[in-house]
Amino acid sequence: MKRVLNLIILILALNVSLSAQVDNALKKIQLYEGSVYVTYGHRISLLFSELEFYNDIAVFPKTNIAYYSYQQLILLAQDTAKREEWGQERYLQSRNYFKSKAKGGRIILYVERYDQFETNNKLFFVIIRDKDENKIFEYTLPRRPADLVSTTMFCNWAYIDIDIELPEEFYVYINNKMTERLSDTKFLIETNAAPVVKEPE
Repeated sequence: MKRVLNLIILILALNVSLSAQVDNALKKIQLYEGSVYVTYGHRISLLFSELEFYNDIAVFPKTNIAYYSYQQLILLAQDTAKREEWGQERYLQSRNYFKSKAKGGRIILYVERYDQFETNNKLFFVIIRDKDENKIFEYTLPRRPADLVSTTMFCNWAYIDIDIELPEEFYVYINNKMTERLSDTKFLIETNAAPVVKEPE
């Protein structure tokens, strides 16, 4: 029997400005357990996500991430410095920041929820584990009120800079303090991965 993997391919351009918030493609994509997509050359798989209930209907909450490696952040800083005509001092400050604060790269997080309070960034924390499930990084997001998306939906976003070097493959857990669950959402990031293709029929 023919079997085709259900894949979502998402290619985001690398020339996004350092001052940009979140790429529109990351906002629009709706993930489900088993979704696989590629951002900035890295393959990301949503391994599981706890359901959220709205009007007694179970829905997958929108929790989307992208990943920049340290090398990509440096290239992005170089491109932005050239395009915006930064002075040498500003460029070196940016480069030194990434070298000390983001040697493991940067995770871009975008979330949407029905509850305004539960969409405040201060409720979210991120845990990164290696393939053996050893915790190697943890970060609690600072307070940032949610933005209104529609009459019933709120959104938020954040950059999480990782100050330690990471392995080529690692798990990212996005958790909410209000749920009191061990984990809410789990991703696998495979860096420098080839684009995902459909399984041969």
